[in-house]
Amino acid sequence: MDALFAAFGIKWELILVQGINFGILLFGLIFLLYKPVLKMLSERQALIEKGVKDAEAASKQALEVEKQKKEILANAEREAEDRVQKAVTEGKEERAKIVERAQVQSDGILKDAELQAKELSRKALADSEKEIARAAILAAEKILAAK
Repeated sequence: MDALFAAFGIKWELILVQGINFGILLFGLIFLLYKPVLKMLSERQALIEKGVKDAEAASKQALEVEKQKKEILANAEREAEDRVQKAVTEGKEERAKIVERAQVQSDGILKDAELQAKELSRKALADSEKEIARAAILAAEKILAAK
């Protein structure tokens, strides 16, 4: 075998030293370059995956918030309509009460006016009866005085 290596000019000591150098270089590159680069790539991949998951979660949350917003607006609109309807109903009831009270008051005022008119009529009748009686007495006095 030495003759074969010598025929091609190969020195086995040099090949052994180069193999050891290659092993040291390979070992150094693996621990100093390859593993840190793989670690950095896995960290970036994890960061990107986290970013994608966060974006999906934010998107879902945004959809949920939008859904809640629509529900809240719909509830507020229904509540506003209910309040307006209630206010209209209460307004109509209050109007009816006011009209009824006004009717009662006007009926009372009308009865009072009728009573006052009857009283004035009675008074006027009583006054006129007194006047007629006095006129009759004066007329009788004049007739008697003339006879």
